[in-house]
Amino acid sequence: MRDFLVIKDPQIAKLFADPIRRSILHNLRHQEMPPSQLAKVLDKNVSSISYHLDALERAGLVELSRTQVRGNLIEKFYRATARMFVISYTLSEGLVPGSEDVAEWSREVCRHAASNLTAFGYIVPAAEVDKWTELIERYTSLEKAMCEEVIARQTSPTQLEQPALKLIVGLLTHVYLNRKSEYVELMGEISGKLNEKDEK
Repeated sequence: MRDFLVIKDPQIAKLFADPIRRSILHNLRHQEMPPSQLAKVLDKNVSSISYHLDALERAGLVELSRTQVRGNLIEKFYRATARMFVISYTLSEGLVPGSEDVAEWSREVCRHAASNLTAFGYIVPAAEVDKWTELIERYTSLEKAMCEEVIARQTSPTQLEQPALKLIVGLLTHVYLNRKSEYVELMGEISGKLNEKDEK
């Protein structure tokens, strides 16, 4: 199993919109499982799980890892093809034909984040939501692009568990981002706006 798989195909990225498929991938990143076990864990029927597994296998996100004979039955075990799946920033920004849905979903996530800064003590009036959404979109775009650059630097697979792998990629991403003037300026703007709200 490789450490990362960067998703650049909009049709494959759309598979991640389904919560059942995300749950299947989450489970199969940790251990191989047959459809029957996944169905039990996710409280779904086996035919539904098999349908989703088929779509994920065709997309190259899961693979058959082994088969096991139990009586008259042949049980197939599956595993994820990567420890971490990263949806390319080119899709999030709608830069690839057919990625408009992914870009719209990404915008909605940023808008939702901007609207919910209140939960952290920062009141964002309705008139400011668009500006905050734009700032968060710019941050997200820079962060995703740099994350892909970090992943592209990997020269050999690791034996790290996902939390440690995620931590090192996040650390390197932010180190390299801090070397970019565009990112430093953006963080200064966001910090300034948050400081204004702190002072009120």
